[in-house]
Amino acid sequence: MKFIKKSMFLMLILMGSIASAKSFSLQVVQKYGSETVVYEASYVIEQTIMDYFYENLYIVSNSPVIIQKKGQDISSELQKAFDAAQEGYLDYVIQADVYYNLSDSNNPEEALLNNIDKIEWKVFSIDSKHILASGKAVPGKKYRNDEDGLYYFSNELAEHIKEQIECKGGKK
Repeated sequence: MKFIKKSMFLMLILMGSIASAKSFSLQVVQKYGSETVVYEASYVIEQTIMDYFYENLYIVSNSPVIIQKKGQDISSELQKAFDAAQEGYLDYVIQADVYYNLSDSNNPEEALLNNIDKIEWKVFSIDSKHILASGKAVPGKKYRNDEDGLYYFSNELAEHIKEQIECKGGKK
């Protein structure tokens, strides 16, 4: 009987934490890169951010990477991502704009940190439709110029985004 009471108590705690979990949809926008191909680096950034939040008990979703061509207005594609998140009853949309600098790159399609100029991000609250938090990350020389370096940079970015969400009132 004592075991059943303890098990029920643990299940209630677990169910309460799941019910209060925050959720978001991630929208990656590839800028100044290929106008026809999504680069592997964009996928690594997307997957790393999603994994980080999932491991921190967020419910995560994503929309396909948007390639923004020079001078192209992508507001309708961004609105589709926002609408999908709203229909899914998610809490946030995180938009990560990945800016590429390929002028010195020998292999722009490879997941190299040197191909990334910066990442600008915004967290939109679905309820208020306002920007809850925003920022920018520049790779610098702290990381190796390979997929592992890109992973660590993206993971640090995800950690910073999570901290900003939580300090702006979006606590779980």
